[in-house]
Parts: sequence; structure tokens; C-alpha cells
Amino acid sequence: MDTKNLKYIIKTFVFILLITLLVDKIVFFVLNTISDQVFTGQSIGKLNHFLKIKDDVDFIVFGSSRANHNIDPLMISQNSFNMGMDGRKIAYPATLIKLLPKEKKQIILLQIDTENAFSENYTGVDIQALNSKYNRNKIIKNEIDKLGQNNIIQNFYWSLSYNSSVLGILKNYFKPNYNYKTYFGYDPIYVNENQRKIFKNILSDEISEKCQQRLAINKIYNSYLDELKLFCEENNKTIIFFTSPKFNDTCKNDNDKLSEIMKTKKLIYYDLTDYFKGNNLLGYWKDKDHLSKEGAELFTQSIKKKLTNHILGKEYTFH
Repeated sequence: MDTKNLKYIIKTFVFILLITLLVDKIVFFVLNTISDQVFTGQSIGKLNHFLKIKDDVDFIVFGSSRANHNIDPLMISQNSFNMGMDGRKIAYPATLIKLLPKEKKQIILLQIDTENAFSENYTGVDIQALNSKYNRNKIIKNEIDKLGQNNIIQNFYWSLSYNSSVLGILKNYFKPNYNYKTYFGYDPIYVNENQRKIFKNILSDEISEKCQQRLAINKIYNSYLDELKLFCEENNKTIIFFTSPKFNDTCKNDNDKLSEIMKTKKLIYYDLTDYFKGNNLLGYWKDKDHLSKEGAELFTQSIKKKLTNHILGKEYTFH
């Protein structure tokens, strides 16, 4: 290949590269403009809602669907929000907690699972749900990079961060599911009679659970526990960790081990896995891990009582 042809190929490549980068930034700008107006749905709406109100609320619940469906924040405080989301473990909520304002006094209730804390396979993949903010928020970018959950290409082609959420964003942009101004993040589960029968049949065919034998805390989990403790101590936050109820938890060694670790770290931790053990009515459950609205209300009342008696004392009153 002669020099002339080589120069032509290089110039063409550079031209195409510049055009694609320009188009990418235009698409990114358009997607930002649209997504910033979406406040409903789990694709980005609930995250935007949280970012909009995070500096003003006094009480925030974080965690997975077992936080989202199991705790009604308004029963605890009228100035509150439930940021529980399906499939979230610790990387996602920990990153959002680090976005909270430094000056404001806030109470954080973070739901965690023992099986995730001791999982050898947990890599922080749930943080990828924050990808849409990767090139827009320094803290989120740093957390994603730290866990190695970044796509190197999206450092140049920013619109790639919207890859998995575009359809959800467009759907909620054109047809919001609810009025976000009257939504506080809690999604109660209403169980009909047919669903209750199905759950009863599942329980009758239940196979004994295999308990984890190797109980070494996951390095990512361990690191986030320490980071959250430090962040909250330095930024006027009170953080309380808890495990949500299970219908029947036959493995207690992981509960005991996690309680021991939390005690060593001097973190406030409620193991509420067996909360319904003495009064375990079928009507309190949707499945083995999620409470019905009736069960969630009872559980939330218990959480409020614990917070009032053991954490807040006379210095704070929920409104």
C-alpha cells in the first residue's frame, strides 16, 4: 500500500470517528433532555425522583424489593421516601447514600440480605442500573469505575450509558404510570385469593434449603459497610441496617455471623428475618420473601417502634 492510499484511509477513519462522536453527543443530549423529565418507573424515573427530593427528606429507606414492598415510609415520617428497587444489593444504594447532602441530618434505613453478604459471586453488578448517570455525576462514575462495572467505550460514546433503559424512559415520558408528586416510593402488594392458594401450594412442596457453609463476608460488601459508616459519621446521618422477614428461614448460621460482624463494626443492625415467626399468618405474605400490604403495615409499625425507642429517644420526633 502506497503512502497516498494510507493517508486517505487514515483521514477517512478519523473523519468517521469524529462524525460518530458528534452524533453520539447529540443523541446523549437528546436522551438527557427527555430522561430529565421522567419521574416514574424503575428505568430512571424513581432515580430522578430521589435525586430531586434527596436534600429535603428526613427519612429514607434503601434496599431491594424487600425494602420497596415491605416498608411504608409515611407510617414512620411524613417527610420520607422509600428508594427500594428490584434486584438491588449494596453497591447501588451505597452509591445513592453517598449523594445525600452533607449538612442535613437524615435517618437512613438500609435493607441487606445475609446470602448476598456472604456470596463469593457478588461483584457489585447492581450498580450498572446507575449507568445513565455515568457521564453526568462524578460520584456515580467513580463508584462504577471502582467496581470495574464500567464499559470503557462509554467514556467516549456517552449515549451507550442509556443502552438498557431507552424503552423504559420513552414509555414513562409519553405515558407516566402515576403522579410522582403523590408517590413516596412504597409499592404495597395486594394479594388475591388465587395468589394465596398458589403460595400455599408452593409451601407444601418446599424443599429444605441448603445452608451456606463458608461464611466469609464478601469483600465488596465489607468495604461498603465500612465506607457507609464513615460517610454517615462525617455527614450527620444515622444509618440503620436490617434484614427483612422471611416466611421460613431454616439457615441461621449466616444470620449469627452477620450479626457478629455488624457488632464488631459497631453498626446498628436489626436481624428481623424471623419477625413473624410467632404469628406467621399466610395473609401477611405474597411469597417467601415479600410481605403483603397487611404484613408490610405490621412490619413498618415494628420498625417505627424500634427507631423511636432505640435510636431516636427524645431528641427527635417523627411527623
